[in-house]
Amino acid sequence: MSSSKNLLPLIVIIIVCAILFFVGLGKRGLWSPDETRYAIVSKEMVDSGDWVTLRRNGEIYAQKPPVFFWLISIFSILLGKFSEFSVRLPSALAATGGALVTYLFAKKLFNERVALFSSLILVTSLAYLGAARWVILDPLLTFFAVSAIYLLYLGLDKQNTRLITYSLAFVLMALGTLTKGPVGLILPLLTMILYAYFIKNMRSLFTKEFTFGLIIFILMVLVWLVPACARGGEAYTKELLLNQILGRFVEAFDHKEPFYFYFIRFPLEFMPWTVFLPAAVMFLIKNKLGENAVKLISVWFISIFLFFTVSKSKNDLYILPLYPAAAIAVAYYWENRMRGKLRMLIYIAAAMIIINTLLTYFVLPLFDVYKSPKYFSQKIVKYVRPDESLVTFRTNPVYWLYYCNRKQIKELGNYEELDKYLKTDNRVFCIIENNNYEEFMRSYKTKACALEKDKFYGREKTFTLISNRYN
Repeated sequence: MSSSKNLLPLIVIIIVCAILFFVGLGKRGLWSPDETRYAIVSKEMVDSGDWVTLRRNGEIYAQKPPVFFWLISIFSILLGKFSEFSVRLPSALAATGGALVTYLFAKKLFNERVALFSSLILVTSLAYLGAARWVILDPLLTFFAVSAIYLLYLGLDKQNTRLITYSLAFVLMALGTLTKGPVGLILPLLTMILYAYFIKNMRSLFTKEFTFGLIIFILMVLVWLVPACARGGEAYTKELLLNQILGRFVEAFDHKEPFYFYFIRFPLEFMPWTVFLPAAVMFLIKNKLGENAVKLISVWFISIFLFFTVSKSKNDLYILPLYPAAAIAVAYYWENRMRGKLRMLIYIAAAMIIINTLLTYFVLPLFDVYKSPKYFSQKIVKYVRPDESLVTFRTNPVYWLYYCNRKQIKELGNYEELDKYLKTDNRVFCIIENNNYEEFMRSYKTKACALEKDKFYGREKTFTLISNRYN
């Protein structure tokens, strides 16, 4: 009886995650640019049989490590095909895993009620919920990072389990690094080194078990990195190691935002629980800051927040690994100061479930036709046979590869190339923005028949499928 009672909170969390993360997961099309890009990289991995060197549109893809794409490919194979559901499944599963680890962590730090509250707060926070239903790397990184922090904490606390917990922690940090680069190692170590320093217990962190775990980490990373760089060559190695891994932190070439970016975005995206966060922080500072558990969640939140604030490259979801710490802080405050208002917490969580359901089935489908290339691609494949030539003009081919079921699409960069392409003897096709098509028709006398036209990419652009003949 007691064992089933102990399982009840975990069952509740799994049910809530199933409703929030999995219901209607494949209802909308993949949105460009990220979802279609990650889907096609995974699909090309399976098609090519090369699970070491990633490719996109037939060219080597050095912007991300492979673990996320491995998972997409594995789940798609297990489910029989690539689909919107299979491609999003790793994010949903990782977010569920993150909620369960948060429960175990909060239970270890405080008690079962705080643990349950923490998970419910986490999964119903705006950014975490949204990321779980998106083809994005951050939920998976968050799961690995939070799990590693938890295991390092267990090892720090208990010497007799240190070998296994530290080893598993570094295995997870290696997987996190192979998901999104060195942050998979940096975030857990930064958190735990600072925590060990503040509780004056550095000796229990830097042990022979820690060194053994670090060796495991290095070996796991090198098992992929060495053959990938050997196959990819010097240009691939430079792009992956210098530009993508180090360059994003030192000098942003993508997602460049001002210093105060997270001070604005986090409060908005931790909603609706941001309302209670100031009171929770004040409660912890005034009453509980001397407790080691409170020191841990404080260091956890602050270190990750400041790390990404200092970084030149910023994105809303980069700080997702600190969301469990914020959720635990609010849950602990709720347990100590709002114990009689349990219904309010349940009502807020239920409201988020209802809002998510309405968004999934009624709101997002309205935007789907503008954000996903799925619907125009369905029109394209009715005209273009698999053996016929299809190109784009000044438009990223990655938008169209997945839904047009193409291994490679060439992009034409100027009107002379387009003119020459349309003058070939065989029937050929091109996806082109409508304003470029009209300009081409004014300047060239080459026959270019408009077959289909549709809006895409946030209603900003109208694309036209053209050919050198109607049939």
